Amino acid sequence: MKRKILVAFAITLNIAAVLAQADVTKEQFKPFFTREEAPHLENVLPNPPELNDPLFFSDWTQYRWGLSIRQTERGQQAVDDAGINAAYFMKRYSPAVGVELTPETHPELYRLFSRLHLTEQQAGASAKAFFHRIRPYQQYKERSGVPSHESPTDFTSYPSGHTHASWLVGLTLASIDPAHTEQIMKVAYELGQSRVIVGFHYQSDVDMGRVAGSITFARVMSEPEFQKLYEKAKKEFAKNKKK
Repeated sequence: MKRKILVAFAITLNIAAVLAQADVTKEQFKPFFTREEAPHLENVLPNPPELNDPLFFSDWTQYRWGLSIRQTERGQQAVDDAGINAAYFMKRYSPAVGVELTPETHPELYRLFSRLHLTEQQAGASAKAFFHRIRPYQQYKERSGVPSHESPTDFTSYPSGHTHASWLVGLTLASIDPAHTEQIMKVAYELGQSRVIVGFHYQSDVDMGRVAGSITFARVMSEPEFQKLYEKAKKEFAKNKKK
């Protein structure tokens, strides 16, 4: 009888552990630092090009390029890329690392990506408010590739937050799996270009989003909470890689 009770107790503990792991997507996360503690990127990035600036020609031509391929497979990928979150990052980067990344199989990595995404929002907030740049679809009064995301008063095009987050997550994942750095950063690059394709960002927004991601990566590396979670995610990734 005692043995049966112990077995039942062990089974209960295993079930509880599985359920706890499955619930990682329901956890509440916080950024690694606040907006006040973040680097003020407006003190680093150049002003976005004005409409009469020769540099704006590149923004315009890239916008037209994006518009021209929206009805293609790449255009659909760009639409999918608009809905980034930790789970989507895991799905999008999985082919690059050759391992299926999910919240269930890699909960520590999910926690890390979730907190990095929130950290990017803190790090980019002051620059977006400072530059207050109009978005391409607003400028040209044309429908974007993701109309459900549109807003007539959302003047936060510069720098691109999606690119900032994607680049930050890409750099972090590349440091966890350096053998696939090229494949990982190619995906990070594509995620940024998707914002040009859907007409939510100019090319210069995306270019500076990558710079912003590099700055935030350098800054977050000094945070003890990041280092602790990063090491857990790294060990978790290595363990799953061997399976």
